[in-house]
Amino acid sequence: MSVSHKPLSEAGAVRSYAIRRVNPFLGVLQVIETHAGRSVSANGVVWDIEVRADRSDGWGSLNRNQCKPAYYRYGLWSLTDGLVNRPLAPHLDNDPLTQQCNELIDCTRAHLEQLPFPLVDNHELWLFDSDNTQPLALLASATADGARSSPEPKYWAASIGADGVPSQRRYPSASELEALVKQRAGFNIHKHWITRLDDGGGIFEVNHAYIAADRFPTFLLIEDWPDVNQVKLAAEYVNWVSPSLLTLQCLSREDRSRLEHSLTVQALSVEHHWQLYPEIIDEQSIKAARVQCRLQNSD
Repeated sequence: MSVSHKPLSEAGAVRSYAIRRVNPFLGVLQVIETHAGRSVSANGVVWDIEVRADRSDGWGSLNRNQCKPAYYRYGLWSLTDGLVNRPLAPHLDNDPLTQQCNELIDCTRAHLEQLPFPLVDNHELWLFDSDNTQPLALLASATADGARSSPEPKYWAASIGADGVPSQRRYPSASELEALVKQRAGFNIHKHWITRLDDGGGIFEVNHAYIAADRFPTFLLIEDWPDVNQVKLAAEYVNWVSPSLLTLQCLSREDRSRLEHSLTVQALSVEHHWQLYPEIIDEQSIKAARVQCRLQNSD
């Protein structure tokens, strides 16, 4: 499905797209935008409903009439459970925010069969090696008109928090791998914003030079290391995060098959991501990992 770029102020205009959750990589977010607000989901099942309203841009009488749009979290919605945390008072039935919420839910329900939406965050911030020649790891990504990370990240992260998150538990050797990437990046950090092209290559923002597709790590972290133990460490990380990596949309069948056969390494993560896989090579691998996930959750 192509992304519509009609103005969202236009009645009936809808944008549906996906963006990656980067550094550490935790999968993809699905986004549906209308003039009423937006709904966002990390798994295609539970949607965060955010209504759009104007708020004062500043304070005091001089700024009283200056407003800018803002998003307010209204509640969580899913097809099976409906809306959670919706105000229940009868007099709110005609409230504009309630009407906007209902409109967003109707729009979200109508777009479920189109999941996953196309990834549009093709502006990428890459960490390079100490020679400033080889991309090592993806630090951030953004859409053409989206906000960029501020401040920009300097280092790559394999996991988040002491235990990770429910959708992706902490990689056991996270600290060791992060230190390895940091060492290869060197003391003088080199990082570049690059616009990825349809052929997989990219254009450096700073000088418009071209970099070929085969220079970029397929799984967002370089696996080519000089030492066999380092290679093993990176490969084990890829296996660990394979449930989320399968949400990427430009993988070859060979790469996708490799990831599918690694799903049991961290099967608990599969249930959070599988509905957003753009393609499945081996249905049995997915089913086996989901069964393992259910068994582990029942312990």
